[in-house]
Amino acid sequence: MTFEDTIKVPRPAKGKTRGLITEKQAEDSLALAAKAFDGATFGVLRSERGAGTVTVLYGLKGRALDAKGLAYELNN
Repeated sequence: MTFEDTIKVPRPAKGKTRGLITEKQAEDSLALAAKAFDGATFGVLRSERGAGTVTVLYGLKGRALDAKGLAYELNN
């Protein structure tokens, strides 16, 4: 079982080359995934960044991250 979520990347700050995903956006994405997995343990399988969005694929065998860890992972 997998769940895919798309996060819109905010515009980059002046002088920066790319926008950063906030911890709040990561928390919202994790909440949607938790609802989709209905209490089962899940984690991040893959993430792709492009065209102003980040697509995150969650699965039962992925790396479990909290909101702060997910935001860090998606920004780096």
